[in-house]
Amino acid sequence: MHLSPLQACEPTKTPEVDQNALYQRYLAERDKRLRADGQKQYVESSADFADIYDVDPHTPVAPRPPLDDDIEVVILGGGFAGLIAAHRLLRAGISDFRIVEMAGDFGGVWYWNRYPGIQIDSDAYCYLPLLEETGFIPKEKFSRGDECYEHAQRIAHHLGLYDKALFHTMVLSLNWDEEIHRWQIVTNRGDDLPDRHQPW
Repeated sequence: MHLSPLQACEPTKTPEVDQNALYQRYLAERDKRLRADGQKQYVESSADFADIYDVDPHTPVAPRPPLDDDIEVVILGGGFAGLIAAHRLLRAGISDFRIVEMAGDFGGVWYWNRYPGIQIDSDAYCYLPLLEETGFIPKEKFSRGDECYEHAQRIAHHLGLYDKALFHTMVLSLNWDEEIHRWQIVTNRGDDLPDRHQPW
């Protein structure tokens, strides 16, 4: 009987491992990294980092007047989670909402992170939402960052979300007003969004 090379292959011989010695080695490496000051090594920042988190290297901030909308829902963030939330609201017949996003466009992490070679580490058909709804077929099994960003824009256009988005906008306060039973949302752009329901 003739055996294929795969069938004739002997089992892989693995070396014996001294598990206790390996464990002690990892403990020794850990001990090198432990600090006596523990949590005290972290210093609370008192500086104002507005000049950092307010800067968008991709899109200039467009001036706009502050909004005082009486809306039903506010979605915080325009990444895939925010886009899915908007999709589900629309499916439920709720169109009276706003999407508050610090970036200059939809996309979340894929808006901000554009370094060469960036890709997802999950199968695109599992990771990218609303493929059937938008009719999009990923080009690769592990989509590249620009494709993820473009897909976020595709979803937003497909659902008509650009008119509902407040870009370059950060929530400064989110407080429940017990007297009027409403959420009061104030942003860095001077928006005051009385919300009839808890934000998503």
